[in-house]
Amino acid sequence: MANDREQSGYYQAIAKAFLARRGGALQLSPKDLAAIASWEDERIPLDAVLEGIELAFDGLRTRGRPTRNVPLSFCDRQVQAAHAQYRDRGAGRRRSGQAGPGSDKAARIRREIGRALETLPAADRALRELLQAALEALEAARPNPEALDRIDAEIEEVLWTGATAAEKAAAAAEAQKAYRGLRPAGFEDTVRRRAVMAARARRRVPHVALHYH
Repeated sequence: MANDREQSGYYQAIAKAFLARRGGALQLSPKDLAAIASWEDERIPLDAVLEGIELAFDGLRTRGRPTRNVPLSFCDRQVQAAHAQYRDRGAGRRRSGQAGPGSDKAARIRREIGRALETLPAADRALRELLQAALEALEAARPNPEALDRIDAEIEEVLWTGATAAEKAAAAAEAQKAYRGLRPAGFEDTVRRRAVMAARARRRVPHVALHYH
């Protein structure tokens, strides 16, 4: 069961972001894995976890403190704060007595995809086809998480390869600030993640994988 969890997109995305910011050992400790498990059990959205990790390490860099031996649990306070902000932004969209979070989640993602398809230019054929494929997958009574993970990864690849040199340079400059001019292991992954996040926001392309919501 634990191995299945650790192969999920949720675990892998958090591990990738954390190791890129921390540097040092290139694998998670049992305590790090336990921290991810606790966030997953609390149903903290992936975006909130990633935001909390960024905030925690940005704070360390600002104070000039080393990051190499920092455990993932160090980020918990910032993750919880980011989660609280997500809940505040989503207040009123759900009530605690409502059942069927999976179906609610799928419906919400379908709405976000629909809005994206309304604004995406017709020339963005690859993105439109991937979003349509996600819509079809989400129409199933039990959407396949692995299929949606694959589609989300393909969307990320399209956004990255479609980013201009200037957009990639801007992402690199932002990452450079966070790392205080250093280029540790995982720096390129951080640049890619920042560029893709900016492209998603700019073009209003939502995540389609269930664990992001």
